[in-house]
Amino acid sequence: MAGESQSFNLMTALTYSPSRPDEPFSLLNRHLARLRDAHAAFARELPDCWCASTSMPDDAAMRKELERAVEEAKASGKEGDLRIRLSILPTGQPHAECFPLTPMPSYPVRLVLDDRPTEYGEPFLRYKTSQREVYDEARRRQGATLHPSPDPSDPPFDVLLFNSSRQLTETTISNVAFRLSDHAKDAYITPSTECGLLEGVMRAELLEKGEIKEGVVTIDDLREAAQRETLEIICFNGVRGVFPAYIAPEDLQ
Repeated sequence: MAGESQSFNLMTALTYSPSRPDEPFSLLNRHLARLRDAHAAFARELPDCWCASTSMPDDAAMRKELERAVEEAKASGKEGDLRIRLSILPTGQPHAECFPLTPMPSYPVRLVLDDRPTEYGEPFLRYKTSQREVYDEARRRQGATLHPSPDPSDPPFDVLLFNSSRQLTETTISNVAFRLSDHAKDAYITPSTECGLLEGVMRAELLEKGEIKEGVVTIDDLREAAQRETLEIICFNGVRGVFPAYIAPEDLQ
């Protein structure tokens, strides 16, 4: 157990855009706060892990590492918007990697419901780290590829997770919100943190702006809305922004 508690990095993922010269790193303050919160939580809940004995880098050091990674990406020929993975290593050092940013399509992506509940007791399922096995395994079970397609006969994009109380929580790479009625003025409901989920930075941003609200949505709620043909789903994270999704009624059986 002690060895396992040392073998992870804290992580967050953000974007860089040269078209935003005043703040090229998206929601940067939220991302840095997310890493600090995760470090404090692991130090508190897993006192044998490296977070309890190694300090976090300060914000200036993390920003400097982001800038270094962007300059390295540009020197290697990467142009335009970038996806960045910012990690805090067990040594306490920040490390950033840049990748080309592929925009999401305008059409809704297909989700499927997982076939078993996810248990959210441990901090690895409440804070983003390099230990992603639970999410990877859910995609393997359901054949999800993270590759969008407009063809409903193609494999699904992602998997919708739920807890032991049959309350919906998140997908394997994003937070999610549901509109269950056909009233456009009704708010999108995003699962409450008490349901179990990773609290993403875009989720926090949308909550603060009042564009979504917290609540509890069960599998039965989803089925009833799908039967009424009033179900709307949006997914969101710090890299892909907000994008529409759907789940076919037959995938809710």
